Amino acid sequence: MDKKLSKEELLDLIDSLNPKIKKSLKNTNYQDRSDLEQEIKLKIIESYEKIAAIEAPNFEEFLAEFFTKQKQ
Repeated sequence: MDKKLSKEELLDLIDSLNPKIKKSLKNTNYQDRSDLEQEIKLKIIESYEKIAAIEAPNFEEFLAEFFTKQKQ
């Protein structure tokens, strides 16, 4: 991932997922929906932060590292 989303972009992403979240909450008890909705949104943010922190090499860097390890 080249660019990390800004706070506003992340909130827009969560807003775009809101209809799916609301639809899924219909499968739970009415009393638990608010808490579960908050938990789902928190997990989305935590998952995004984990994914954004991953620094994977591009294909050329991967090949260079692979061939360097093979020569050793």
